[in-house]
Amino acid sequence: MSPRTYKASQQTKANIIQKAIELFNESGTASISMNALAESLGISAGNLQYHYKNKEEIIRAILEDLFKQFDVIYEQIAKPFTQETLRQIMRINFDLVWKYRFFYREFAALLRNDKTLANRFRTIQEQRVAEQEMLIKRLANSGGVRSVLSSDELHNVVLIGWVLVHTWLSYVESTGQKIDNAALEQAVEIMVQHYKPYVQEMQ
Repeated sequence: MSPRTYKASQQTKANIIQKAIELFNESGTASISMNALAESLGISAGNLQYHYKNKEEIIRAILEDLFKQFDVIYEQIAKPFTQETLRQIMRINFDLVWKYRFFYREFAALLRNDKTLANRFRTIQEQRVAEQEMLIKRLANSGGVRSVLSSDELHNVVLIGWVLVHTWLSYVESTGQKIDNAALEQAVEIMVQHYKPYVQEMQ
């Protein structure tokens, strides 16, 4: 494959993922067929299946993209870690939750229906929870957060935060509220309140 052909192929795959996220967010994964996705992209079903054989492969690719996007959060840690830093991190976090909202609404069902996706999600989840625990330990060593937590307590603090992020959209919808900027800002403030007792610098 020539460099030009490879670049075009990669762009097509990126376009597929972007359009799939858009349609899944609007209508849910069950409502969007491969044919509907191909039609929205203006390509043939055969061309779509050349890049992704089925919808499961597309969702797996979106999962990888989702977690790569979260890497930007860790760039914020280089700043002096204050309550406002924490708030900025949570805003980035929930901006990404909104960007990939179909996954957060459906992830339990998606994982049940695709063992490959479930295994990959669990691997990434374990990795990210461990990374967050290590991050808090490093901040504690540098004086950025309080260091009075035991290992089990630290794990539980991180785990509660993880669960809150992953279930927030479902909670909002269960109350009949609209998922909008106000609902996301509420989530940010709840997460700040959750972590606030462990942040050393409160300015």
